[in-house]
Amino acid sequence: MGNGTSVAVLMGGPPGEREISLLSGQAVAAALEETGHDVTRVEITERLAWRIESGPPRPAAVAVSELASLCEVVFPALHGPFGEDGTLQGFLTTVGLRFVGSGVTASALAMDKGFARRIAASLGAAVAPAVEGGPDRSKEELLRIARAALELELPLFVKPNGSGSSVGISKLNDRAALPPAIERALLAGGRVLVEQAVAGLELSCGVVEAKGGAARALPVIEIVPRQHEFFDYESKYTEGLTDEVCPARIPGEAASAVQELSLRLHRGFGCRSLSRSDFILDASGVPVFLELNTMPGLTPVSLIPLAAVAGGMTYAALCAELVEAASSE
Repeated sequence: MGNGTSVAVLMGGPPGEREISLLSGQAVAAALEETGHDVTRVEITERLAWRIESGPPRPAAVAVSELASLCEVVFPALHGPFGEDGTLQGFLTTVGLRFVGSGVTASALAMDKGFARRIAASLGAAVAPAVEGGPDRSKEELLRIARAALELELPLFVKPNGSGSSVGISKLNDRAALPPAIERALLAGGRVLVEQAVAGLELSCGVVEAKGGAARALPVIEIVPRQHEFFDYESKYTEGLTDEVCPARIPGEAASAVQELSLRLHRGFGCRSLSRSDFILDASGVPVFLELNTMPGLTPVSLIPLAAVAGGMTYAALCAELVEAASSE
């Protein structure tokens, strides 16, 4: 056992992004142990029961009462619905547990792509033209979305409004493919967003908060899928399918603009601990907002750790800094 903070690392959760969460959680737990922290691993099952250190599944309320006596800080390495949308954050807040990551409001707003676009635009970020719809799956609603999408130029992205890791996203070059793509998105995320694709360079920029709440932007990452048309689920999590270049091969002033905008979004959404904003740098050099993640992937090969290393910080030090900042609140 170490002499650092006692930390419960939560991982797993519902299907969709469960496997990535398990990888993130195990990596975070190992990194924290490396830096002298006392770690308790907690797996949340697909049905949202909690298993403490491979023990029997228990209701969350029962498990949390035990964790409250074991741990000073909770590190929820969970992604997507339940883990990143404010649901878990509300529960942890209600029971009085200190945790890494954003609170209820920022988590919920960032997870809803439609709300996130509107907030980003209000903070001065460019956004692509889009149509929102659902969750009604009636023929009338599908027809309304398809008609509204006629105002958008091809190609189009059809996205679930409330999921991450590119789950359920389709890129379309033919309007005839809209109905099945909308159906897939509705099944994955409750509501749907049809967004006009922006040609350009995909960029990502993380923001990390140190103890005391001082936020800093990490080096910008350039994302270049090798085989797929866009940075989809397989490209994100299959080794060799994507080149992730950090620092990004863009002019210094463009990198600074992306970092400044990422900091503005982090603060404007009310994020804590960390966030990662994704953009397309268009032909005129304008970063067009795609989304903001309040608990981005934290496997050693994920984007935030990659940028941290490029900025001179080890993966273990990054995880320890996040815990230290949480334990100081």
